[in-house]
Amino acid sequence: MIVLEYDKRAGIMDIVLLVLACLASFGRMLAAYVISFLVAISLGILMARRSTAEAVLMPILDILQSIPILGFFPIAIVVFISFLPRNIGLELAAIFLIMTSLLWNMIFGIYSSIKSLDPEVFYMASVYKLKTFSRIAYMYVPAARAAIAANSIISWAGGWFFLTSAEVITSGSEEYKLLGIGSLIMDFYNKGNTLEFYIAVITLFAIIVISYLLIFNPATNLVIQHHILPAWYRVFYYVHKFVSITWERIMHIGIKFESKGVTSHTTVIVIPFLALLLYANVTTHLQQKSSLLFMFELAVNFLVSLSRVSLVVIVSLIITIGMAYISLVKGWSSAIALVGEILASIPAILWWPILSPLAAKTPWLVSFIVFLQSSLWYEFFNVILFGVPKIRADVLELAKVYGIRGFNYFRYILIPSLLPSIASGALSAWGGAWNASIVAEYFGSGPTAIDLGGIGSLLSKYTYEGNYEKVLYTIVLWALMIVLLNKTIWSRVFKRVEKSFVVE
Repeated sequence: MIVLEYDKRAGIMDIVLLVLACLASFGRMLAAYVISFLVAISLGILMARRSTAEAVLMPILDILQSIPILGFFPIAIVVFISFLPRNIGLELAAIFLIMTSLLWNMIFGIYSSIKSLDPEVFYMASVYKLKTFSRIAYMYVPAARAAIAANSIISWAGGWFFLTSAEVITSGSEEYKLLGIGSLIMDFYNKGNTLEFYIAVITLFAIIVISYLLIFNPATNLVIQHHILPAWYRVFYYVHKFVSITWERIMHIGIKFESKGVTSHTTVIVIPFLALLLYANVTTHLQQKSSLLFMFELAVNFLVSLSRVSLVVIVSLIITIGMAYISLVKGWSSAIALVGEILASIPAILWWPILSPLAAKTPWLVSFIVFLQSSLWYEFFNVILFGVPKIRADVLELAKVYGIRGFNYFRYILIPSLLPSIASGALSAWGGAWNASIVAEYFGSGPTAIDLGGIGSLLSKYTYEGNYEKVLYTIVLWALMIVLLNKTIWSRVFKRVEKSFVVE
């Protein structure tokens, strides 16, 4: 656990420093992923098997997944930094913030997989009197393997996407900066060290590519039984063996305790309730007044962001359908997928310095690129990993025999076959674009200061000012409006998908 004061360092980048920064960031990502996996297993199983937990946790999780990482800054500061030793608190705060970027879709993926199991499976488990750990080992995790693998790719990208925000926690006059590749890159940019900046960015690219090729892509290909993603399996064999042995031993210990009569229940880490309580505690001492002008400002900026997010989701949808067509016709899905994994993982805030020549003249274009990177790949991976492999071969053969091409091919073959994956991906893309608005609409670092307005811009400014009262009001309005849109628009979209465009 190393806290780095970057302003004391100058000159040419030290290679040792870069290596330490990479190891520190990768360690935080790995810790956040492992904890998120355990929390997702716990909450996903609990919601799928307990109707009361489902009724209580589902709306809370629906709200929390709509809150961007800056909305969790007050929790990180109050819980981890204020009450724990500085080094330990900062590390735990960073891991917690990274978790908020990769946890939610894992929970819902596991929940959906277990929820869709045949009821007879649970009846047989009751007949054979399987207890909690036995069910986890032999039923729940095997049933959710595909969801865990596919969502891990999206989650891993989401963690990298907001890595810099987790390593540089700013609130008012306080700035907490950790040693990490994300914070190091931004420090080089702020100091004008161009060469060191690009070396660090290339190093980050290399880490991201290696982690996908050696770990996540082989795991996903193995589980979904389609070699869609480019992968190297030699190293993965040892990783898979280590993870399997560790998991088997954990389950063995749990089953052994259960056989001795020790009651065991699914461990539940109720982060949503903790978050709500902490927000209440943080704001009790603040003045509880809100003017009509302030609320009007929030509403107008929300509508501005809504128009941007909606446009980005539509563009993402069009691009994804085009790439799905190319992957079917040209067989380029592996190359497209690897490019997508890299682009989806680049920390959001880095797009501004990387595209600084564009940012100076056309900041709206860079903003759109940031929005697009946060949205497009959610749609893409849902369609490529879940949709394209499930298109029936006889349908494609019939289209070829009858010469269905052009617009008719998209209208009658491709879109109906992919529609469930398109709808699911669009919802994820919608959430990803909202979360990225905090960076896409506002950037203030080093020589650059850009404010494009919008609800994300307001939240960023209030957080950096340390104005927790306005942060709270902004988050509440943000969450309520998004949940309202999800329940009205998206719920109708999914109901329509269930009734229509089913290829028989």
